[in-house]
Amino acid sequence: MKLVLSKATVLFLLLLVGCAAVPEKDVTVEGAQEGEGADTVVQPFDQPPTPVDQLDSEIVFNALAGEVAAQRHELSLAYEHLLKAAALSGDAKAAERAARLAIFLKRDDLALEAVGRWVELAPNDLSARQLGAALALRSGELEQAYSQLKAVVAISVAKGQGGFLYAMAAVSREKNHKGAVGLLERLAADYPDEPMGLYVVSLSALMGKSYDLAQERASQLIERHPGWVKGYVLLSRIHVALNGNDAARDLLARAVEQYPEEKLLRSAYGRILLEFGEKELSYQQFQQISRQTPDDGDVLFPLGVLALDMERFREARRHFQQLRKLELRMDEAAYYLGRIDESQGRAEKAIEWYRKVQKGDVSYYAQVRIAKLMAGDGRLVEARDWLKNMRIRIPNQSVRLYLEEVEVVREHGSSAQVMSLYDEALRAHSDDQDILYSRALYAGTLDRIDILERDLRKVLAANPENANALNALGYTLADQTTRFDEALELITRALELKPEAPAIIDSMGWIQYRLGNLEKALGYLKKAMSMLPDSEFAAHLGEVLWVMGEQAEARAVWKKALKEEPESKHILETMQRLTK
Repeated sequence: MKLVLSKATVLFLLLLVGCAAVPEKDVTVEGAQEGEGADTVVQPFDQPPTPVDQLDSEIVFNALAGEVAAQRHELSLAYEHLLKAAALSGDAKAAERAARLAIFLKRDDLALEAVGRWVELAPNDLSARQLGAALALRSGELEQAYSQLKAVVAISVAKGQGGFLYAMAAVSREKNHKGAVGLLERLAADYPDEPMGLYVVSLSALMGKSYDLAQERASQLIERHPGWVKGYVLLSRIHVALNGNDAARDLLARAVEQYPEEKLLRSAYGRILLEFGEKELSYQQFQQISRQTPDDGDVLFPLGVLALDMERFREARRHFQQLRKLELRMDEAAYYLGRIDESQGRAEKAIEWYRKVQKGDVSYYAQVRIAKLMAGDGRLVEARDWLKNMRIRIPNQSVRLYLEEVEVVREHGSSAQVMSLYDEALRAHSDDQDILYSRALYAGTLDRIDILERDLRKVLAANPENANALNALGYTLADQTTRFDEALELITRALELKPEAPAIIDSMGWIQYRLGNLEKALGYLKKAMSMLPDSEFAAHLGEVLWVMGEQAEARAVWKKALKEEPESKHILETMQRLTK
């Protein structure tokens, strides 16, 4: 049989020759001037001598046999030949490939053996050392893992890179989290003057939800290295994880006061203020950073978003236009400039900006905004054509775009057009659960309970644990029929799946009310309102209070909700029905 070599095989053989003859590339000292040590080798480990400088028949045979076995998916055999080829030729790439095959086979023992050969042949290869550390930890060989991590630090530091972060990356995803943190603790102890050591211990502990250890090490980091500001940022995130929001904010406030020129601290402080809803104070922090570095896109962008959110449109426009001038985050800046013009009623100008958005996460939203503005301008047909063309251009978003079109037609078309569009969408995406669920809820607004129930039953047939569908069907049966036992069963199942969902808790309160269990109903409805103030929840809670004789309290609940949503049909209809 004539053996035809693939391009991959030929390339592999050429690499074998090259790796056998060419030593590993030297790493030069970072920042060295030409003629002043620019060729200084900083490899911490000596490269072993190459056993051969040319191919022989045994090397060729094992390389070919390994390649052919891999193509035939005989991976164990491929592993054996590649590992032997690595030993004979001194080719680290063959050892690496053997290690990857062993990992694919889920044979950690074989992978560890191959990585050992890989490290032997390429002792300064960071990937080999990292994989060796992970496999050794997984196998319980902690001393071997520690030795590999020490090498990771030495190699990466020699290359001018973050050694401890590479070490953490090597072991942080392993299931033996305690063992990983223990190894990083030992590593940090070996470098007591290096703040990054304690940093990675704390960060790794935080990732593994060992919050007490994370907090202890971060506090030690700040105590030993008070000027190393990343420690304050890390400790603030640990406080947040422990629900110590006030402690996190106070820590960063003190740190900013102590180190006012540190952008990282002020930025972290601004972001945590924003998380707590203190927009004005957050905006002030980013303004201060912008005064220090006026052309920093990572500062201008949050400034623009914050200004837009606070409806300070002139300032927002200035920030986003500056981004465009600097040619930074061009698409995002154009998108938000469009949002500014849209919010100020300049639809055509907004469309112009949206058309400038060519790529990125905001591209989809910009294109949809164009359609919605067209529809709002009375150009419904044009808007629908725009969305249809989007479905052609990005077919993987077809369902989502059908639902976007539904929203547009609901607002600017007729109910017949909406139902016709749902039919078209389901012809294109047979029994899609998102479309069925959406049509069911819309049918409910038309009092077409038959369609609602049919569609939700289809959703539940495909996914019996769809809590939202269970709740929607259960609530509808409770509210608009007398099939209370069936409604209770559906809502109970939904609540078991999502016990902390306010909408489902409200539904349980409503079915209890419909069953005449007023005290139970009151408990559920008060809980739902405390979790998520909502006008429909308020309408339900007020009705139960009214029926229980607590009219004054009922009116207070409705009044408070109407301040937030003056035109709430749920509350207004309930008040008209009960107080007439």
